[in-house]
Amino acid sequence: MTSKEDRITPSSTLTFKDYVKAIGPGVIIAAAIIGPGTVTTTSVAGATYGYEALWIVILACVVSYFYQEPAIRITLRKSTSLMEGVRQHVGKPASGFLLVALITGAVAFQAGNFTGAAMALNYFIPEITITAWALTMAISALVIAWLGVYTLLENINKVLIGLMVVAFVITGFVSGPSLGDLVSKGFSFRIPGGDYWMVLALLATTLPPNTVLGLSAFLKKKYATVADRIPSREIALSRFDLRFNMVITAFITGSIIICAGAVIHPQGIEITGAEDMAMQLTPLLGRFAGVSFALGLWAAGFSSGLYQASLAYILMNQAFGWPEDATALRSRIIMVVTSLVPVGIIALFDEMPIAVIVTAQALNGLALPLVAALIWLLSNKKDFLGDSVNNSRQNIIYGLIMLLVTFLALRVFLELFHVI
Repeated sequence: MTSKEDRITPSSTLTFKDYVKAIGPGVIIAAAIIGPGTVTTTSVAGATYGYEALWIVILACVVSYFYQEPAIRITLRKSTSLMEGVRQHVGKPASGFLLVALITGAVAFQAGNFTGAAMALNYFIPEITITAWALTMAISALVIAWLGVYTLLENINKVLIGLMVVAFVITGFVSGPSLGDLVSKGFSFRIPGGDYWMVLALLATTLPPNTVLGLSAFLKKKYATVADRIPSREIALSRFDLRFNMVITAFITGSIIICAGAVIHPQGIEITGAEDMAMQLTPLLGRFAGVSFALGLWAAGFSSGLYQASLAYILMNQAFGWPEDATALRSRIIMVVTSLVPVGIIALFDEMPIAVIVTAQALNGLALPLVAALIWLLSNKKDFLGDSVNNSRQNIIYGLIMLLVTFLALRVFLELFHVI
């Protein structure tokens, strides 16, 4: 049952300025979700099925909100991050496993983040190699993470998410979509081409296992120095922040679907990656559209890379109960590992070794339902949360999310073993 303090939210006393100031952790999470992988998945969905996947990306953002919402109550009610909650109430083996899974995933998938950003920059200046651009992006992310200033990270991500909104929404608008088709096909609520795995892919791209842990960690940082804290007020503002940025995420991913559906799908052109979209848009809509999409892809890649580099040391320290000191040697090492090691591997082998990617996918496949189960456990522990535990409606919603993330994990393992 939710506490009286949570139910009687002082929303009537909150001003527009309060809501604007609250925007921050949700921005970082939205920017992390919309990486090159998300841009690629939505581009392929739009190019293959037109507007038919539009309702799915909107549904995915709704699911993502409810997946992450308990982190707000747990973090702000108890001043404890999710990773700390797992360590304290489940045990260090659980928090340690989560850390290993997430760091392995970060190293493998950082290659995609920085390569995506590099491909976008290579679109503008092809004389500079993709590896050189990727190294530049990795060093830039490392420098920002090295400073360890939360407000700097928040403000940079606000700029990057703003750039993605402008770039992708404008590109979607200039693609000239048919409003009638958008409504009739985009919200037909049919499975595009009967492709259930595409539906799961679109849902999975908005539910990376470390986003909810990241939201919790950055919420704790944002409100750590606030004097005279009022948790119910902070919870109301943080829910707004998360809702607002999931709407922004839906706008961006929906715009990519619309653009690919309006321009690429009628041409029957096959899209295999996000960079293909920028290249294909230039001859079809003109260089402006290609430039706009490439800018959005750069922001998506760099913001996701910056997120991983900035979050890794926080999660490591929380997992083992160490001080969250960005200047500590252990923190510096993990920043370097998640920023520069992926680029170094690419430079040596021209690609990330398949074994590393497979291991990362497997660990992330395990981590997603495990994280959801641990959140569900923590949000129902009365000796931990008191009267702020889940109510019946919240438990029903989270039960459905558990079923969904279990299917997502199953999909990962079926793909790894080439069953699908």
